[in-house]
Amino acid sequence: MKKYSKQRELILNSLRKRKDHPTAERLYLDLKNEMPELGIATVYRNLSDLCEEGQVIRIKTSSGPDRFDGNTMPHIHFECKKCGDIVDIVLFENEVKQLDNDLKKFAKQISAEVDGSDITITGLCKKCKKKLR
Repeated sequence: MKKYSKQRELILNSLRKRKDHPTAERLYLDLKNEMPELGIATVYRNLSDLCEEGQVIRIKTSSGPDRFDGNTMPHIHFECKKCGDIVDIVLFENEVKQLDNDLKKFAKQISAEVDGSDITITGLCKKCKKKLR
């Protein structure tokens, strides 16, 4: 674990409180008022360290920069292909177990072993779907 810093604590606490999934730049802009001396490089460096330690999740998007999630409980993401919103889909304990079993079964088909997964479902969100009507 990296050394404690006020910047690191601010970044982690902000992500844990948020329901959206900000980019590093969005997070930087949101935190700049609270800590004017915060630099964008500091945000990127701390996000990288927090991801490596498993305290934050990096979400690769289909288009655009990575997004970040402070919720490390088992869940999957839904990314809207039109507006880019990312929403958490919370899984119940029995669903997590079923998904784990399914992933192990899929990996077995290629003689592999599962040690983790990052699942993002893509499509149109409720708002964008409604706009098409």
